[in-house]
Amino acid sequence: MGITFGGVGSGLPVQDWITQLVSLKRQPVDTLYKKKDTLNSSKIALSTVESKFSSLKTSLLKLTDANIATSFDIFNAKKGTSSDEKIATVTTSNLAIPQKVTLKVESLATSTKASSTTAVSKTIEGTELFTSIANKQGKEGTFSIYVNGTKNELTIATTDTLNDIIKKVNDKFDPNSDGDYSDNNVKASIANGKIEINYNNAAVTKLTLGNSADTSNFFNIMQLSTAVPTDNGDGTSKVASLSQINQINLSGKIIGNETNLNVSDLDPITAGTFKIGKTTFTIDATTTMSDLISKINKDADAGATAQFDSKTNKIVLTSKNPGQTAINLENGTSNFLTKIGLVTAGGDSLASQTLGNNAKVYINGSATALEANSNTITGDISGITGLNISLKNTTEVGKTIDINIDQDTDQISTALDDFVTKFNAMANTVNEQTGKGKTLHGEYSLLGLKNSFRSMATDRVSGLTSFDSLAMIGISTGAVGKAAADTSNTLTLDKKKLLEALNKNPSEVKALLIGDSNAGVTGIFQKMKDKLTSVLDPVSGYFQVKEDSFNSMIANNDKSITRGEERVTAYKTMITKQFSQMDSYISKMQQQGSSLSSLGIY
Repeated sequence: MGITFGGVGSGLPVQDWITQLVSLKRQPVDTLYKKKDTLNSSKIALSTVESKFSSLKTSLLKLTDANIATSFDIFNAKKGTSSDEKIATVTTSNLAIPQKVTLKVESLATSTKASSTTAVSKTIEGTELFTSIANKQGKEGTFSIYVNGTKNELTIATTDTLNDIIKKVNDKFDPNSDGDYSDNNVKASIANGKIEINYNNAAVTKLTLGNSADTSNFFNIMQLSTAVPTDNGDGTSKVASLSQINQINLSGKIIGNETNLNVSDLDPITAGTFKIGKTTFTIDATTTMSDLISKINKDADAGATAQFDSKTNKIVLTSKNPGQTAINLENGTSNFLTKIGLVTAGGDSLASQTLGNNAKVYINGSATALEANSNTITGDISGITGLNISLKNTTEVGKTIDINIDQDTDQISTALDDFVTKFNAMANTVNEQTGKGKTLHGEYSLLGLKNSFRSMATDRVSGLTSFDSLAMIGISTGAVGKAAADTSNTLTLDKKKLLEALNKNPSEVKALLIGDSNAGVTGIFQKMKDKLTSVLDPVSGYFQVKEDSFNSMIANNDKSITRGEERVTAYKTMITKQFSQMDSYISKMQQQGSSLSSLGIY
């Protein structure tokens, strides 16, 4: 911290004098700081302008890249349309030829399914807790049975077995409450893994199961909600579960059979490996059925999805890709696939599979159907290069849909619209940043650069007969009759005029813009792109050279600031010392004067 004082001995405003003198001394340094701010502002402004030139080049590349590869050629872009997208949708590449195609879809490709040949899970016997069956989905609560419109409500407790529930039903309809259910008009039982409710046709004219206020899902779990009564032929009818009710516990471990699979304790599922698709899966002491199903479904190389179908009590695999292709199923060191009925004991893995169907289509009235093992008809199948057809549904008998392949002029129009926008942004930004009072004011080389691009935009291209200037295809500096001030900097795009030119002579429009090497024509946009490549070169380009110049000036200015600050500091130290000495001399003189005065000399 610098030493400050206010003329302690003399009482003079010495510190104020020092501050004022130092302020005068540092004026050249302050000027250097202002110059630095101006240089930095100029550098930022230059970067802003450069970004507009870079954006202009990007917009041009969308068009000039057509000279690199066919896939980039938007002048040759095609678009496909379907007369009925509920039947098929289409995509096209630049290789497609404009044409009309008729399509008849006879059948879609379907997926192969593998389904257990036997029941996977043990079925109910009666001793099971209701809340433990069907993957523990059973819920305690109330359920209702209506007999001839009269409601009879029953309650299931958490501890109730299926036998307990059957007894509650039979007790409810026991006319004598004596436990002898032979005279019941309604009687429940378990037979062959199903719940049956039998009733006397003479006494019960209408039996209805369940209502909206029931809190238990008993009838849903027992598959009775949608069951239809059948006549037993002996004066009674019955409502029975649609299929056997399983005891599956998907969260239970497979080894040890917590899953309740339909396997013998003497011949259980063994730990080890098996294969689905290209993937080998492993079962160990911790593997649950739900874990295994999840792994299969998440594995892309398995090529299939797995699920437990509670209605049929089977494991079902569905191929992820349609077509007449089998799902690869192989036993490894585990007997899992055999025990769940997907592979026979003899190793037959196709017995459980129903192969999918190939898609069948007719193109352009062909007499023979084309087949594909997916619902995508590619060009190598249809013989129409560049056309991909995605099948969604079959056509009505005797009918076809139309697929049209046309030139896609929208891509060219959009690209040219973007070019005009980026060109105008470049021109306007240059004018703004070089305007009066701006940091780049007087940068005539930058104005010249902008004007060179405007000149290119109004050039004519020799060797073309129909369209030799941008104005002829709708890109101009404004409508005829507009004031010069309105048209001097910016371009406009007349899309109607552009479309007319593309329809009349698309090859000349392309040559005008990006050139034709075979005809020795260099397009306007190719010239602009080459110029921009040079201007934006990261080593020797205009903007890099200008930036290097600014950086050099800023560096030199910083050195001048450092030297100036050092001079100011030295000057302050010097005059502070001098004023300190002066103050001391004046103080001593004042003390001597006071002493002489006291002696009567003055």
